[in-house]
Amino acid sequence: MNATPSLLTATRLLEQTMPVTSRRILVYAAITLGLVFAVLAGSGTFVGLASLSDDPGFWGRIGAVVGLAAGIYLARSFRALRYFRLELPHLTAMAVRTAGGDLPPGKAQFEQVSHQVEDTFGDAKTTFALRRRLLDLLAAAALQHTAGLQRLPEAVRTRLLDLLGWHSADAILAEAARHRAPDVCRRGVAAFGVHFPEVLRQTLIGKAFLYSLWLGAFLLLLRPVVWVDEALPTALGVWNYVFAAILTYWVKGAFLNPIVSGMMLLTLQPRLEEVDDGTLKAWQQKLPALEKPLP
Repeated sequence: MNATPSLLTATRLLEQTMPVTSRRILVYAAITLGLVFAVLAGSGTFVGLASLSDDPGFWGRIGAVVGLAAGIYLARSFRALRYFRLELPHLTAMAVRTAGGDLPPGKAQFEQVSHQVEDTFGDAKTTFALRRRLLDLLAAAALQHTAGLQRLPEAVRTRLLDLLGWHSADAILAEAARHRAPDVCRRGVAAFGVHFPEVLRQTLIGKAFLYSLWLGAFLLLLRPVVWVDEALPTALGVWNYVFAAILTYWVKGAFLNPIVSGMMLLTLQPRLEEVDDGTLKAWQQKLPALEKPLP
């Protein structure tokens, strides 16, 4: 499969699912602004409390770190819910479009794909647990082709395989939601294993696209942050880079991640349809965990 049209087509999928895409853009914008506010609020609060100290600026920096840590913790605490209510419905809409299906316009589009996700997986906790299990199964399938990774330290190997399978797992879950059948995940793992060389190539292209544009967005957004810094009486210093990184989080979450997941949908969707019972059984023999009940 030609990778360039896949990236272009995946980008067009955002346009074809604009009601859901717009919601994702707005939610990630709100999270980004929340993180910026957390930094400023933390800094301002600590400066106020330490106004009589010899170095209130020092306490302001401490407060900024505390505020950022609190903001990140709060954002991560809703990670499973955000995935279930926002990201997976968006990917499901993309899966429907990739398969040539129709979606209603406006708010009805989001409601339809949200119902598909709920009917398929039930709740956020179950869905996120299934995603974790799916990542483990994809890692095991990848090791069937890359046994040399076994020599790496376990923590490094696990992280590397998670990065490799992340967007494929999202694509498979979206396909399961499109069919309203969690068992589609098993065939998705088999398709991943059978066509691993192609999947690996597409994944590497997608990761190169994601991280290169992420870096480009960081450098681009750093410029207005520096302009603001130059207008302030006190230099922000390293916080220029922190604020630019926070703003870049919005670009990655709202645009880059769904484009790469969409590309993996384009790669895996036709391959998943080719998996017959014999192929699935063969991979269940290779990966006994694939036979266990899904969460």
